[in-house]
Amino acid sequence: MNKKIIALAVGSAIGAFGASAAFAQSSVTLSGAANFNYGQFNAGGAGFANATTNTVGVNRIKYDGLNNQESNWQIAGEEKLAGGMTAFFQCQTSMDLTGGESANMCARNSFIGLKGNFGNINMGNYDTPAKRLSGLYDPFPISAAMGQGAHLWNATASNAVNADKVTSGGSTSFSRRQANLITYAIPTMNGVDAAIAWSSTNEASIQNTASTVQKARLWSAMVNYTNGPLGLGLGYENHSNYNPLNDAGYVGGDDTLLTLGAGYQVSPALRLSAIHNSMKYGNVNAANADMSAKSWGLYANWNVSGPYTVRAGYGVLQSTSGSLGAGVQANAVRVGTWTANGGAGQTGAQKFHIEGVQALSKRTEVGLSYAQMANDRFSSVTIGSGGKAPNFGEKATHMGVLIRHKF
Repeated sequence: MNKKIIALAVGSAIGAFGASAAFAQSSVTLSGAANFNYGQFNAGGAGFANATTNTVGVNRIKYDGLNNQESNWQIAGEEKLAGGMTAFFQCQTSMDLTGGESANMCARNSFIGLKGNFGNINMGNYDTPAKRLSGLYDPFPISAAMGQGAHLWNATASNAVNADKVTSGGSTSFSRRQANLITYAIPTMNGVDAAIAWSSTNEASIQNTASTVQKARLWSAMVNYTNGPLGLGLGYENHSNYNPLNDAGYVGGDDTLLTLGAGYQVSPALRLSAIHNSMKYGNVNAANADMSAKSWGLYANWNVSGPYTVRAGYGVLQSTSGSLGAGVQANAVRVGTWTANGGAGQTGAQKFHIEGVQALSKRTEVGLSYAQMANDRFSSVTIGSGGKAPNFGEKATHMGVLIRHKF
């Protein structure tokens, strides 16, 4: 079935191309965004050193940090072809003006593809459809101190290959910019947009060499409906043979995400939205143990008056469930940034964040921001990139000033 879907999408693109190809002039554009935040981080108090014992930890430090929040620049181009076809490409690269991050060319959303009456098909390093669906209902960056990647999607994974054991969150994250991804999107029809994507198995010969599983793959899909002020979305993602615990006895399994999104434009100045995630990591070790989690977020984007806007969000990771880590406290296991303790509870986290900004022009805004991550007793979720991991059961905060500029 999977091979038939792949063949159908690729065949449709090639078939629409036809026998002739009359080339027109191509266009290339340069654009991007600079997004930086300077503020005070507080990673919390002593709390507990780990989830498996009651050992008291050491107080975390307070520090100020200048942080890049997904700044980037990109080159994009397209060329009109015969038969209503268009060839296109995009090369997006991280841009850190603080000097704190080196970046490879085209290491963000970058791809090449064809589009026409049949829809759009592209290949490259790209956000999965499930991740792009969440971006329709979450007005904040996915990472950094104002993002919700860590507690709503078990971290963020950028430029991640299948079952990535090197990239942070690479094998456990459901907020992914996936390498070697093929994506097909249908034309918009009556307010409905839909896309499906699958990763190639480039790592098949070397992946999971400590176990019997040698080929991992990702599938992701989304459908979104817009009707006037109302938006409704559904996303699904499957990670096959990702070995999220990097367990030597792993014999294969499926990790899944189901995302629901909803938004409503209450007035020209106010939009409310929400996201709900259900995730399961199946057969994660030789004992075929599993872990499930649910998370949700509520958001408001309010243009108070003229150039002044307030954005607020509240996200919750509910306590995990499942057989992984069951029994005594010492059996608790970390799965990415989350804790599995057999459903014993107190493994959740709650984050509140708010920012007030003033638009200085159509492309530039400045403002103030505040974020707080509160961890349950057996949880230690970081507030976001730039923040340091708190002790278990501790609260982390960030307060800062921000500047954003698009070009």
